[in-house]
Amino acid sequence: MTDGPWSARLRALTSTDLEPVLAIEAASQPTPWTLGNFRDCLHSGYRCQLATVDGEPVAFMILSSVLDESHLLNIAVTPAWQRRGLARWMLRRALAEADAAGHSLMFLEVRDGNRAARRLYAELGFVETGRRKGYYRTRSEEREDAVLMMMEIGGGHK
Repeated sequence: MTDGPWSARLRALTSTDLEPVLAIEAASQPTPWTLGNFRDCLHSGYRCQLATVDGEPVAFMILSSVLDESHLLNIAVTPAWQRRGLARWMLRRALAEADAAGHSLMFLEVRDGNRAARRLYAELGFVETGRRKGYYRTRSEEREDAVLMMMEIGGGHK
């Protein structure tokens, strides 16, 4: 466990955390992952982490690794705790851990309309590398582009 802003703690997410994780996901994502998605990540050995403040779950992130690459699959902060530095802290931890593991790249994709997340990723050093047209569904069943981003790891993260 590590301490972050507001004495947040970061620990491994377990199957007993899935109910609050689903609530965070539903409150923060237009088209949330399902219970099956989270179970698959846990069973596949992905790095699944939960942030808590005073023991209450407030955020999570899911990362996968292949060879020397990391991929941020999902990150969410419950609305009451957004814009307080939790996602930035969690991502910095993930980048430091990936660097320590010898990873050279981290990838992610983000909704085109998620300006706050895109700004955060750019501030951390991620650059846009492409787009997937109409990749995400919206709540109104329209389509939104996925912005593909990448960052070289190895002392380069801010």
